[in-house]
Amino acid sequence: MNVAILNANLAAGGKTGHLAEVLAADFLANGHAATIVSLAERDLPACDGGLCYKNGNTIALTAELAKADALLLVSPIYNYDLNAAAKNLIELTGYSWKGKAVGLVCTAGAEKSYLSPLAFLNSLATDYRCLVSPRYVYVTRADFNADNTLPEGGDIRRRLAFLAKEMEILADAATRIAAMER
Repeated sequence: MNVAILNANLAAGGKTGHLAEVLAADFLANGHAATIVSLAERDLPACDGGLCYKNGNTIALTAELAKADALLLVSPIYNYDLNAAAKNLIELTGYSWKGKAVGLVCTAGAEKSYLSPLAFLNSLATDYRCLVSPRYVYVTRADFNADNTLPEGGDIRRRLAFLAKEMEILADAATRIAAMER
């Protein structure tokens, strides 16, 4: 399986970057290809409904995501929703998500925004017919060590590893569904 791990944080590194690295290591340990795509390193335009789709960076990223079997989005939560970069990513590359297995990992300051990703996930399921994992991993600042890393052997690491294994099953199911639609 080939998975694209999308780090939607526009600040390089940090907690979402660490989570993306942990996920990539889990996929690699299970024998899968994993590519981290950091939006902080991509010069993507804001979606304007027109010219943005002719932008070379948009075209390249859309093609890159179309080759993935599964997509795993790692995004911070701001103001009770995924950040604007994650939303812009979907607007720019949405059709490359069609029918794919999708997982989500969120970082937030506290537990109060736990349900905020649901509208985002619902739109992926309905608009692009993604097979969305309902077991998204919600990580708060309290789950990290002082150096912004996750404790070894902790609950969050266990849940991330489970999500990585679940993505294998969802990606296989997405492939089978696509074959039935042909």
